[in-house]
Amino acid sequence: MISSRRILAGAVALSCLAGPPAFAADTTRGDLVITAAWSRATPGGARVAGGYLTIENRGLAPERLKTASTAHALRTEIHEVAVNDGVMTMRPLDNGLVIAPGQSLSLAPGGGHLMFIGLDAPLRVGDEVPVTLSFEHAGDVTVMLDVQAIGAQAPDKAGSKQAAEPAPQPKQTMSAPPAATSEADESFFAHLHAEKAMANVTVSPGRAGPVEIAIQLEDANELPLGADAVAVTLGNPEHGVAPVTANAERVGHDQWRVTMSAPLSGRWSLGLDIRITSSDAVNVVSPILLR
Repeated sequence: MISSRRILAGAVALSCLAGPPAFAADTTRGDLVITAAWSRATPGGARVAGGYLTIENRGLAPERLKTASTAHALRTEIHEVAVNDGVMTMRPLDNGLVIAPGQSLSLAPGGGHLMFIGLDAPLRVGDEVPVTLSFEHAGDVTVMLDVQAIGAQAPDKAGSKQAAEPAPQPKQTMSAPPAATSEADESFFAHLHAEKAMANVTVSPGRAGPVEIAIQLEDANELPLGADAVAVTLGNPEHGVAPVTANAERVGHDQWRVTMSAPLSGRWSLGLDIRITSSDAVNVVSPILLR
């Protein structure tokens, strides 16, 4: 048993074909068969990770994945990824996903996926993450996600196709996390996604006042991404607070940090100007909520 601190982004593909061979053990509940449940190891201090799996509906009626959850993240969202006019966007699906009868739904890198936000510890190769899937008809089903190497594209039992990573340790199931900190001390976590870059953002504390904004950058394959510069913009249009921009300080190859002021509680707009190179930049904007 590992320590409680060692637990732990194309549209959703629908196909009439069965999913890929499973790495984790298949899970069956009624007419549903869940296979290839996996995630990737998290680089650096990232507290956000994706979850992938295939759900086959062998029944005669539609089934709906309503929600997903794990005790090792503050929240779990079901995300859809789409490309419109060349711009990649990602949004949570409040109504879940429907699996048509006789079809399979695949959550995979570059498409629909589960998003674990606010992990209580890093994901490491060889870990197993328990995730509960809540279905409209089948009820709650718990699956174990096998943690693969950083940058992995699919679960590979032999490990021969994965990105370079230290040899996996014996598989360990994640134990229960420690007691939650008080609400006043909790940080706000956000995952910003663009075609060339992703950013895991931690706002500490998650309340109005002076805040420290930590940014961990990844490329489209969730590999650590270096950049020349990162600028952060905070604004609150609902309350007439004009946007303010500050340059973040590099604290690691893929990690940046800046201290700013957010004097009012409520919904703020957080923008990142990520200068990957002098001729290549990514701009992403996301709402954040401060208590």
